[in-house]
Amino acid sequence: MKDISLLKDRKNELGYTDQEIADLSGVPLETVQKIFSDATCFPSSDALAAIERILFPQAPPYAGTDSSKSDLLRERPLTWGELEDRLEQYSEDQPGKYLEDQPPEGGYTYADYLALPDDRRVELIDGKFYDMAAPNTRHQIIIGQLHLQFQACAQAHPGCMVLLSPVDVMLDMDDRTVVQPDLMVLCDLSKLRKGRVFGAPDLVIEVISPGSRRMDYGKKAGKYIDAGVREYWIIDYKRRTVVVYDIEHETEMSVMGMDEDIPVNISDGDCKIRMKEIRDYLDALGDI
Repeated sequence: MKDISLLKDRKNELGYTDQEIADLSGVPLETVQKIFSDATCFPSSDALAAIERILFPQAPPYAGTDSSKSDLLRERPLTWGELEDRLEQYSEDQPGKYLEDQPPEGGYTYADYLALPDDRRVELIDGKFYDMAAPNTRHQIIIGQLHLQFQACAQAHPGCMVLLSPVDVMLDMDDRTVVQPDLMVLCDLSKLRKGRVFGAPDLVIEVISPGSRRMDYGKKAGKYIDAGVREYWIIDYKRRTVVVYDIEHETEMSVMGMDEDIPVNISDGDCKIRMKEIRDYLDALGDI
């Protein structure tokens, strides 16, 4: 395992800028800057692995990295143009392999994702399909009410867009991870191309559905954090809680009640979501 100081020395030796490392490694620029400025005490092992691969191209994957990702870590990240070209080729020319008993070598890709029947809802994470639970009525009401409030915030503070699922998010800027957050806020509108989001949204919200708890709190939380999402909310109506990860400011996870006004950290607290209104509306509807 290489110490971060060795990565810094190698970066200086090669003369790479933070932007060049971000472009070559696929690690968000903000994450690269935090790593090399010592602004983060616990950098992601996946981010370090991707950076190490660029600075020490003959080195094995970073120690501690999930071995199932080793082949992916050795593949050169795609540029936006290359990824768009590949996605277009998939949609037009290449049949998917989702009916095979075993996934193809290296895992499933976006081609296989596109080949799924319309009635199968999945997300593709690191080459593996994960079935998505069908949203119930309560889930849809929460998302709809959140959208109204976030849209009002966006109109009061122009520059960001609020998007609802289903929108494909190429979170890792490759063709092996495609997620569909319940709600997201995108402030870099250049990431929105041909109906897809390329890279990390600024804020992501997932509403817990039956069967989604482990994914939303576990695997997807890690993916969002590693990809550079600035803020991540998990809304759990059953427990009447909202878990907020203020990733940008590296604060501890906050667990708040649904009877509170919750500040949106990416707006520096200017926008607040009135969760009590949503809770009271649902309670009035009863068992739906």
